[in-house]
Amino acid sequence: MSVKSHLAIPAFAAFALLAPFAAQSQPAAAGLKGVLEPVNYPEDLELTDVFFVTPEIGYVAGAAGTILKTTDSGASWTPLLGGDPLSEERAITQLVFLTPTTGWATQVTSTHTNLFRTSDGETWEQIGTIPEHYDDLAFSSESEGVYVYDKKIFRTQDGGKTWSEVYQCAARAQIAGLMRNFECSLWKGKVRFATPTVAYALAAANDVDAAVVLKSTDGGASWAVASLLENQYAREGGLFFVDENTGYIAMKDSKAAFRTVDGGATWTGMPATSIHSRIVFADPEVGWAMRYNGLSYTTDGGRRWSSRTLQLPAMPNAFSLPRRDVAYLVGEHGMIYRYRIVPTAETVAAGAVAAPAMPPLANEVLAQIDELDSGLDSFAAAVKEAAAKGSPSEGAASGEFWAGPELEAQFTELQETVDEVAVGVPEVGRKHRNLNLLTVGLKLLGELTGQGSGLKNAFATLGQARDLDSTSAAIGAMAAELDAMRTSVEAFETGDQ
Repeated sequence: MSVKSHLAIPAFAAFALLAPFAAQSQPAAAGLKGVLEPVNYPEDLELTDVFFVTPEIGYVAGAAGTILKTTDSGASWTPLLGGDPLSEERAITQLVFLTPTTGWATQVTSTHTNLFRTSDGETWEQIGTIPEHYDDLAFSSESEGVYVYDKKIFRTQDGGKTWSEVYQCAARAQIAGLMRNFECSLWKGKVRFATPTVAYALAAANDVDAAVVLKSTDGGASWAVASLLENQYAREGGLFFVDENTGYIAMKDSKAAFRTVDGGATWTGMPATSIHSRIVFADPEVGWAMRYNGLSYTTDGGRRWSSRTLQLPAMPNAFSLPRRDVAYLVGEHGMIYRYRIVPTAETVAAGAVAAPAMPPLANEVLAQIDELDSGLDSFAAAVKEAAAKGSPSEGAASGEFWAGPELEAQFTELQETVDEVAVGVPEVGRKHRNLNLLTVGLKLLGELTGQGSGLKNAFATLGQARDLDSTSAAIGAMAAELDAMRTSVEAFETGDQ
């Protein structure tokens, strides 16, 4: 197998290609500021990982076999496991959630790693084990997932109880003008499901100076090399895909970062030098990457990145980004900080730390829904008034019974608003799709896309109405679609998904 055509663009060419983007500044949120405020756990305990399933509900892992939970944005914390800093239990080191109540946690021992699972967000049980020095873990469904370890990828089909080897990393490629057979290592590599069926992993070629991007299109059952990047060292690198085509990788040692928009076949260098292994996107536009107390962030889908040093009282070990305007960071001594966006003049909590302001959620679609709802009510009233003045003969042409200049004008105006909403509502799903929980984000996008189509279909039916009953039914169908749209958008904005 030759992957010569997938080799990375030389660094100087990549920079020249993206230079126009680098010259632009990140968009500012007028009148708003970003702030990190302490919501600490009141014990001297090292916290190792954090995962918020909504902006308010989250879990924190830590030393002494600890898993903490909050349902009020960190105002209070309840130990589900551990929580006692004097306990001699091993630390919980990684949290992975698929839905708001389905998640996994790992606990590394001296011989293996215990794998715990919850199906209700409250109780945890040990369901299996994986190697002590596994490198990363990801799930695509309640039953299917993968972990990477050394040169191998393993897969489960029973939620983590049992695992089977599905891939050992090796490739044949032309590198530096010569054909090479080589193995590759996933040591401290990353694995990510972009969809329930498409997954990516980052590996380092052994004895060859190249990074290897692996890809699966069948839910992790089989893997192949998607591309190589010459002169890059991928160990402890970062990887994140926002969908099956668009993704990002970062190299720790060379401080280089790359972006793909064709499913990992080719990569373009990004002018970003501070991106590290922990890359997380809240949605397709806003992403963070952290190394120690250094934050790199993008607000335009990774085309541009900016960096900032956060003046926190301890180094963060991990962070979670459940939505573009909400994040949580954890570290030693029970440190938990919550990120939010507030008006510039608002007084913040004692001990707060300044942070860049991410662009707020775009909620113009709710105003469009309200406008259409109002226009629909006015049209329904006008139709009833016209029908009361006289009914057409049986077999009249579609819409004839409410025909007339005034009603036709209202119908045309209604159509313009329907078109705006039918396009705008699915765009909310595409622009703000939840990437923190794969299934939740895809569900929202599917709902909004279906509701947009349903609205257009109901309006088309309205245009073919032949009597008052069929007109009223079509208007009722449109109103129902609007109610469903409003519920979906509001649930996303409040985090009640």
